[in-house]
Amino acid sequence: MLDKKEIRSLAIPAILYNITEPLIGLVDTAIIGQLENNSTIAQGGVGLAAGLIATLIWGFAQMRTSLSAIISRHVGSHQLRRINSLIPQALLLTIATGLILSLVLGFYYQEIVFLFFGKTDPLTYEYSNQYFIIRSYGIPLGLIIALFFGIFRGLQNTYWAMYISLIGGFSNILLDYLLVLGVDEIIMPMGVKGAAYASVISQIIMTLSCIFIYLQKTPFNFQIKLKVSPFFKEMLFIFINMFIRTMVLNLVFIISNRFANSYGNNSLAAYTIGYNIWIFSAFFIDGYSNAGNALAGKYIGQKNNLKLKILGFNLLKINIRIAIILMTIYILLYPFIGQFFNSNKIVIEFFQSFFWMVILAQPFNAIAFTFDGIFKGLGKAVDLRNTLIIGTFLFFIPSIYLLDLLLPNLISIWIALSIWMLYRGLSLLVKFKKITSTL
Repeated sequence: MLDKKEIRSLAIPAILYNITEPLIGLVDTAIIGQLENNSTIAQGGVGLAAGLIATLIWGFAQMRTSLSAIISRHVGSHQLRRINSLIPQALLLTIATGLILSLVLGFYYQEIVFLFFGKTDPLTYEYSNQYFIIRSYGIPLGLIIALFFGIFRGLQNTYWAMYISLIGGFSNILLDYLLVLGVDEIIMPMGVKGAAYASVISQIIMTLSCIFIYLQKTPFNFQIKLKVSPFFKEMLFIFINMFIRTMVLNLVFIISNRFANSYGNNSLAAYTIGYNIWIFSAFFIDGYSNAGNALAGKYIGQKNNLKLKILGFNLLKINIRIAIILMTIYILLYPFIGQFFNSNKIVIEFFQSFFWMVILAQPFNAIAFTFDGIFKGLGKAVDLRNTLIIGTFLFFIPSIYLLDLLLPNLISIWIALSIWMLYRGLSLLVKFKKITSTL
């Protein structure tokens, strides 16, 4: 039978490292909300830039997913030596991709903002630009960190990623307080730029920690062989499909940001708060899905179909329970959450007008992320890609444009997002049942 202790040993550290990044986003948002001048506009500007950075890293970090699936399969079949040359080649490709992205986006940020978010308030753009230009230096580091985490997860170890994420998270929060708000007569307040520098410095610390653990704890090294690994093509195939999927996924967030931006600065700030809480919740739930990712690949390598079937439904039950706990906490804290991030009464009113939708969406997130993780572990990139494309173009986009005509405010965005997540979860659940019924 399935060892629940094995699931917990992978899931609990994964939850901790999963929530570190969105927790940093929440802290950034809260601290910037305490600025004396233009705090609401600054929150909105940082929200636009941070959303674009997350879009890029989620998209191009899908090499992590493909590499993790291949590694976990070879762990199950006890044939890790076969992929020794693949790891350094994947790292080299990731570094090159990150450097190209950093240079291109740094030069063309103004055009990208207009393309993605439409006409933006000049001051909002100025804050957004300040934050993004500095954070763009960290894009290669973000991709490298993600790939290292994929390697560790493939080796069935999420503790290493947890330790590194906690180090990065605490250093980021500490640096936020020191650099954003400053220290009397010691450090001048840097505002939005301080938040960006805090993130990049933390990424440097995390990258060095990853390199240390990679060399000390894994069977791999950095020796690059000229002969392309026989698994390089498979890795690219999974990556390309996952990249398409993630770009479609991030199209959803870009459209959402665009609509929030069109409703005004207060709405954009309120949406930024809600988005960061939504992402925090999603990554919290996704911790057990990371366990599903690692174990599904391992069970396929072992050809243990029964364990795979039990794994899926056990993880679903656990994630539904986590969703209910989050819902309960948010309901209890409903009157207070908005005030933590912003003191502007209008922003808080906008936030409270839609936050109930964020709460109701938690079970939908639980279903979607459970089977997202399992399908990634199985290397079913085509199924994941197709589900996202259908969900986005047949459900989300028609919903948000129609709702905007009827209810041109933030609630339209969150209803559309909930419909989108519900389709994703149910579609993958049906596909998983079909797959396991034929095993």
